[in-house]
Amino acid sequence: MFGIGSGELLMIALVVLIAVGPKRMPDLMKAVGKGMRDLRKASSDLRKQSGIDDLMREDPLGVRELEREIRRPVAPSRKVQLTADDRAAEAPVEGVDLALARARVAASENADAAENDAAAPTADAAPAEDEVAS
Repeated sequence: MFGIGSGELLMIALVVLIAVGPKRMPDLMKAVGKGMRDLRKASSDLRKQSGIDDLMREDPLGVRELEREIRRPVAPSRKVQLTADDRAAEAPVEGVDLALARARVAASENADAAENDAAAPTADAAPAEDEVAS
């Protein structure tokens, strides 16, 4: 019940007995019992009024089918043979993070070099206005 063991429940009862006292303990237990009974009755009435039990039995969302699908054992997959390139990519010598960082740096350097090449004037380009005037 609520994750409370028998030893913990005994300690709680002992603390309540000391706090309330033996004379008022029976009245307190009656009040707690009445409160629990009222709570269960209210919960039961709410369940009947809302019809939640009927909805759960009908299973309109297919939850039970989904649960069966999840719990169904998975067939063993076929073995895949990795090539040497695949093995090298999966376990680089210098570690995954370092290899990835170096690959990103190389890619950005290649992009920068391509951008610089595109921005540089070529020999076939028309001469600048300064050169034409002189």
